[in-house]
Amino acid sequence: MTLSANISMAVSNWLLLVIIAKVFGDHQLGEVALSLSVLSPLFLLASFKLRTLLITDTQNEYQISQYFHARLLANNLLLLLTPLLCWTLLDGINATVVMLIALYKWCDSWFELTISVLHRQKAFTSAGLWIFARALCTALALICAFWFEDVLLTLTLWVSVTAMFALLSTFNCRRQVSTVFNQTFSLALFQAQALRRSLFLFRKYRTLSMALMFSSLFIYLPNLFLQHLQGISEAGRFAAVSYFLVAGSMLITSISQTAQPYLSQLQAQQQFRTLWIAAFKLCLSGLAIGLMALLLVCWLGPRLLALIYHQGMTDMSAELNWIMAAAMVRYGYIFLGTTLNAFRLFQVQTRIALAGTLTVAVACLLLVPGSGTLGAAQAMFMATCVEMVLYLVYLLRRHNLAKEEVR
Repeated sequence: MTLSANISMAVSNWLLLVIIAKVFGDHQLGEVALSLSVLSPLFLLASFKLRTLLITDTQNEYQISQYFHARLLANNLLLLLTPLLCWTLLDGINATVVMLIALYKWCDSWFELTISVLHRQKAFTSAGLWIFARALCTALALICAFWFEDVLLTLTLWVSVTAMFALLSTFNCRRQVSTVFNQTFSLALFQAQALRRSLFLFRKYRTLSMALMFSSLFIYLPNLFLQHLQGISEAGRFAAVSYFLVAGSMLITSISQTAQPYLSQLQAQQQFRTLWIAAFKLCLSGLAIGLMALLLVCWLGPRLLALIYHQGMTDMSAELNWIMAAAMVRYGYIFLGTTLNAFRLFQVQTRIALAGTLTVAVACLLLVPGSGTLGAAQAMFMATCVEMVLYLVYLLRRHNLAKEEVR
């Protein structure tokens, strides 16, 4: 259920880009894509990956409401800073578009945390129903907005549905925390003790949030390079094509979310052999999904781009092939990060994600001026290869050290 629900959520969000591309054109598509390119990494930085921490907190180190307090504090601060971002990083982009997307990211991250409470209970069917209902309502709202041909109305409806589900899921979460976990759900934002605990959470897990931000910059950094070197429209076109990778990542993430409690439980029980066998199978499944996606776009790439967006996007088929090659590599090693989460080895992921971000930045700097969007796609592929090699080197080194300790 979780898998199908996350697929439906990916499709409903993809529908936003499809409508903007078909109705409003590449420039407004670029405005939305660039706003997401700046705000998404920042909201991930502010998330401190509390979703994963909440799920893997099998020893009840913190009250559940403490995770929500920390999320509320960080997200509110970032929302207050959004006008400054409009002035500095997003100059030339419609400020209303930026603010609407900031509100969406706030509500989306809050909804995600409420769903994590259900994942911690292993109530995956209930979590899937919530996600599926939100996806369905989002799709219906966007289809209605399609007839009005107003981009701000389209974004407003998109945000409104997300806000409604964030509110409804909060009420459900509060009930779950009380009845299932026998805890009090309190969001006293300026309570001194809660503030101290949230600040401690931020300090303790800042490397984890940086890993998330660096990982997302792998997707969004090429858009920013394209904006400065090729213009807003080219950045929008590339973002639309790269969403094939993003949609697939949501599929992989849904599998990861389902597997995370199981892997954490195996780690807590010190069943390491079973854990690594499960991790290996997950990596193979991710690689297989990526390979099938790559073969599909190599065969039907131009037709898919014309069908989903518009005929003018067919000249981006080479970029799509490189992006899906990067996706295949990425889907193969993403579960290694999930496994390291079970061991709470967050600093390793931060270093690897930073290396990937630096790779994509340097590659874009070298390739985008001469090759444009194709160079950006090739930069993404290079970054995934670097990250994969680093994961393998770390795991081999860890395995050899473990063997020496046994001796």
